Amino acid sequence: MKNETLETEGGGMFGLSIAQWSQEVHRLAKEKGWHDDRQSEDAYVERMCNNFHDEVCELHEAWRNNELHEQCGKPIDLTCLEEELADIVIRVFDSAARLGVDIERAIEIKHSHNLIRPKRHGGKRS
Repeated sequence: MKNETLETEGGGMFGLSIAQWSQEVHRLAKEKGWHDDRQSEDAYVERMCNNFHDEVCELHEAWRNNELHEQCGKPIDLTCLEEELADIVIRVFDSAARLGVDIERAIEIKHSHNLIRPKRHGGKRS
């Protein structure tokens, strides 16, 4: 993949594989200054987990405030539910690329495993 934004006609980005999205999200995060190449993997993973937690908390706050289906107050046309779920996926894709994880392959393998697991994984409540 080239080190440039993958844009299609009309400026949209569609038809990308999960692997391509992961690389594109990571490229943009680096461009925007979110990665320090000197940071150890341990330090990065700690920060990554905190960022995942923050995004999930933002989604939870939108739910607590009955704002899931409201516009998030930013100049983008997304509800809080849409925006926060997108933020979670973007963080995962960025982190996968930073850590050298083939997230598309990992999703395929994990989903295949889940297909053979028992209902509610043997009776778990959540």
